[in-house]
Amino acid sequence: MQSGQKRNLAEYDGEDRVVTSRELWAHLSAEKEAVYINAMSGIPGIDRACEGFQDGELIVISGPTKNGKTLLAQTITRNMAKLATFPLWFTFEVPARQFLSQFSPSMPLIYMPAKLKPRAMDWFEDRVMESLEKFGTRVVFVDHLHYLVDLARAKKFDVEIGAIIRRLKTLAVNNNLVIFLLCHTTKGRHNEDLSYESIRDSSFISQESDCCIMVQRKPEFGDTRARARIEFHRRTGVMERIVELQKINGSLVEVAP
Repeated sequence: MQSGQKRNLAEYDGEDRVVTSRELWAHLSAEKEAVYINAMSGIPGIDRACEGFQDGELIVISGPTKNGKTLLAQTITRNMAKLATFPLWFTFEVPARQFLSQFSPSMPLIYMPAKLKPRAMDWFEDRVMESLEKFGTRVVFVDHLHYLVDLARAKKFDVEIGAIIRRLKTLAVNNNLVIFLLCHTTKGRHNEDLSYESIRDSSFISQESDCCIMVQRKPEFGDTRARARIEFHRRTGVMERIVELQKINGSLVEVAP
């Protein structure tokens, strides 16, 4: 490095300059004295385990098909709306009419793109930022992960998914959002309890997320029973916390074991 370059660096004052830990902490404390959002699920066992969902967090909800992933996300949406937290939804899995009809007879206020564009992360990020600027939405639900991946262009599927997960996490951190991401599990028999290792296609999903909640129906306890298992929550340190649930009036409600 030449002397002129060294002198320029010694005088560098850009936003990414190197500073002391004390200077950085003072700046961060002045900028953000409290969390931007601490959204509660409205399900006591989940809220005790997670202490709410805070800005910058990526929350994975996974489980077998038809076992309650979307229903859990919709239940959390209803409960958040009652507390004036109105999420943005990307419902790639089912048509908007069908998705909204599932909230009947009392539809919460949520936000949705008028038309979806799958397999387009740039478009997805633009809609998230649009909703943040227009409506102040800081909670985002995505149903589900594989609609964000361009299968035709992916050479290594697990690596491609890892890149998507990192973009979602970066989006949450940089814009103080909470992102709920619904994911499928691997195919096969699901008679036993599932773990985060059952999530389909990439270990990056659990490695990069802040919290993983596995949902599984429990027909041995009745046709309307399910179980949510908080596999881990990095901020609270909780692991393998089980919450028993029952479908009542179109929502999941916590019940005694």
